[in-house]
Amino acid sequence: MYVFMQFENLVKKFLEDKRLEGRAPGTIEEYRFRLTEFGEFLKENDLNFKDLTSADISAFSRYLFKKGQKNQTIKNKISTFCVMNKWMVKEGLMSEVIVTDEHYPKIIATKRIRRLSDDDFKQFKHHIDGLRPNVRAAFYLMIGTGCRVGEAAHLKPVDVSLRGKSVYIDIHDAKWGSDRTIPITDKKAAQVVWKYKEECTVDNRPLFRVSRRTLQGYATDFAKKTGMHFHCHLLRHTYAALLTEKGVPLPTLQYLLGHKSLSMTAHYAQSALTDLSEVTPEI
Repeated sequence: MYVFMQFENLVKKFLEDKRLEGRAPGTIEEYRFRLTEFGEFLKENDLNFKDLTSADISAFSRYLFKKGQKNQTIKNKISTFCVMNKWMVKEGLMSEVIVTDEHYPKIIATKRIRRLSDDDFKQFKHHIDGLRPNVRAAFYLMIGTGCRVGEAAHLKPVDVSLRGKSVYIDIHDAKWGSDRTIPITDKKAAQVVWKYKEECTVDNRPLFRVSRRTLQGYATDFAKKTGMHFHCHLLRHTYAALLTEKGVPLPTLQYLLGHKSLSMTAHYAQSALTDLSEVTPEI
């Protein structure tokens, strides 16, 4: 336990040095997340960080693989420890860099999912403005929260509320137990959803009176009409990318999207604790 606490303190010093070097807050948090898991690996295997060998790095890779993590995730975590390893050598805490190219798992190239371009996004908004009010509001909800299409379809009127001058939604029974209360971060989306909610009849039916499949059908029709590669989930990727471009930290984005891990959020966002006031508009 003492050795584990030593490693935790060492990580704090490492992160502080990286912060002083000017590393972005999102990068610091990602380092912290990855090194926490490395510390757990040391603790479970009763390893002293001062005595680590190349074989231990290989064992860490297998440890992550057995946990079901993808090769790219494993590579990122080994890469983070490599940065710390080099820092430890510089600080005189280790004699050599023990991470080599052989420790990184092979990555099979995958097609990167891109967000909607600004012009395509504008075209989609123009399209949904001509749809029935319930369908229009459902799509604006996805635009303004990045919620899954199923989460939008299952929302009930009671799940939408006004907090101060900001609109929030309560998501229940979500994937991976990611129930959460989140703001609608796009101002127009917040206005559209709140106006629809105020005007609709409150009963036991879902708020938008439309199924997940029906919403997906509307998305397919839009794709066919425009020739655009479009589906509902692309709105979720676009939401993540746009907030990332505004500098929203990964942990905040992870909470908003209801992701199980930061690495999953990074896949959506590619960029950076949960202070929702920074992304909560007033209507």
